[in-house]
Amino acid sequence: MNFLVPRDLKEAGFAARRYSILQEDRVLARFRKRFRQALAPFEGQTDTPLLVSSEEFAGLIPGRNNVWSYSQTHVLADAVLDEIDRFANGNARTTFLFTTRNRADWIRSVYWQNIRSNRIREDLSEYADLLQQGTDLEGVVSRVKNAVSSRADVLSLNVSELNDRLFPVAKALSMLNVRSDDLTPVSNLNVQPVGVAEYFLELNRSPMTDEEVMAAKRAHLDSLRTS
Repeated sequence: MNFLVPRDLKEAGFAARRYSILQEDRVLARFRKRFRQALAPFEGQTDTPLLVSSEEFAGLIPGRNNVWSYSQTHVLADAVLDEIDRFANGNARTTFLFTTRNRADWIRSVYWQNIRSNRIREDLSEYADLLQQGTDLEGVVSRVKNAVSSRADVLSLNVSELNDRLFPVAKALSMLNVRSDDLTPVSNLNVQPVGVAEYFLELNRSPMTDEEVMAAKRAHLDSLRTS
């Protein structure tokens, strides 16, 4: 079995995020090119299952650069499918598997991810109001289905209702007829420590420079990891 994981898809992921901000043909063409380049090492291996995993292919996480929803995911998915069809000479059986969350869980997750790396000054309640237009994740999946359902299957899993962190990847592997009973969980690097979002909000609202704020955030997270 072959894999393309986020570290293999950095350039394509950057182009996908860029298209969320700037919907221009040249930006979408760059995404296609970068994904095509990522597929290139597997030329001639179309009989081998290929798992492509990148949340960036849904576009920029809402709440950054004036992007407040996954409004371009269906366009990016259509481009992905075009490149897979080209790669496999139209003989690929493709399935898109999206993970979604309940609205409140998604908002908390987005707020945490954004406050770690951006100088947002809204608290969670204020930020939740801004994110409301992006909370319909099943609507995003439906738009993808409308765009590609004639050529690919589209599935979604609500991870808010799952206790098994490995289930999404196990599900993806099962669709490829690959065993998953020997998977080993890794540390969850995206867990939000209690009280840290509030502390980061204080830093964001402080008179410190952007560089000083980011340095303080990194130092605080590092101290939590080593404590």
